[in-house]
Amino acid sequence: MALHRKIKNAFLGFLFIAFAVGFSLVASVRYAESKKEQKRLEQERGELRPPEPYAVPVKSRALVLKRSFAVDIAPWISARVPAEVAGRVINTFVEVGQQVGVGDPLIEIDSRRAHITLEEAEARYAEALRLLSEAERLRTTNVVSPSQREAVASEARIATARLEEARDHVARHMVRAPFDGVINQRLVDEGDAVSQNEPVVVLVDVKRLRVKFDVSASDLSAFIPGKAVAIRPGLPRAAERQARVAFVSPAADPATRLFRIEAELANQTDPIPGGLHGTIEAEVAVFPEGPVLPAAAVRFSGKAARVLVPNPSALEKRGPLLIEREIVVGPEVDGYYPVLSGIAAGESIFIR
Repeated sequence: MALHRKIKNAFLGFLFIAFAVGFSLVASVRYAESKKEQKRLEQERGELRPPEPYAVPVKSRALVLKRSFAVDIAPWISARVPAEVAGRVINTFVEVGQQVGVGDPLIEIDSRRAHITLEEAEARYAEALRLLSEAERLRTTNVVSPSQREAVASEARIATARLEEARDHVARHMVRAPFDGVINQRLVDEGDAVSQNEPVVVLVDVKRLRVKFDVSASDLSAFIPGKAVAIRPGLPRAAERQARVAFVSPAADPATRLFRIEAELANQTDPIPGGLHGTIEAEVAVFPEGPVLPAAAVRFSGKAARVLVPNPSALEKRGPLLIEREIVVGPEVDGYYPVLSGIAAGESIFIR
């Protein structure tokens, strides 16, 4: 019994020692892991701290602010040429893509009834002239009174006006080109019935193109009539072209608050089609030689801009080494701000 008790006590002692050793090992591992995690967190905190500021001199240079605008490129003139009379189309003289000159015939409408009316007007006109001639002859012999002669002359004038009206009505059966251009669409064929003022062709003038785009009030001063602007049409490998501002809207669109600009683009050499989109690049602000600051050096608080500069009192150990100075800058241009006031070229600023 005594031996059995000794063996039991020895076994319990061994278990206690093993537990103590295991606990110590686990505690050591956890301690090592916690120290490693603490070191990693301290390293991350160090990386999050802002870098130390470094000094750079304020440089002087000129800056040019350019902006791109989306544009619509349209024919200078585009007209839906109408039929001036109703009737049936008996001839078409043009096809899509055909070049026409002002006055060229486009569409002919059946004019048989109009010619009948014209013949009647011609007959009345001839009779009126005969009666007027007879009245003039009889007037010399006092057979016809002055009032009778004036009545005959009045009828002659009415007959003349009706003849001119009949001739004009016949002429309106031939639809003619109102300007030089290209047939973009022919809307009727022979045999079609058309009503008065119904469009029969779409005629466009593409010797010049109308470039239309909108700008904000802040960019409006960059566009004045006659100024050249660079346009890139929305075509593969399209070369840049020069247009000239032709119109600047005097009032903003009430919905968009933007101003419409139109430019004229000559299109006779290496012509491009109308109806394209494109882009226009223009200089909207030019800042002459002067101090400029890298964008990383400028901090904004509301509309105020500030930079870090050396504190002149720091040598006397009064205050911090760096202080903020409020400045006035223009718009950012390629990573730099033009300085309008508040700092001069050659001074030192600090970038954090």
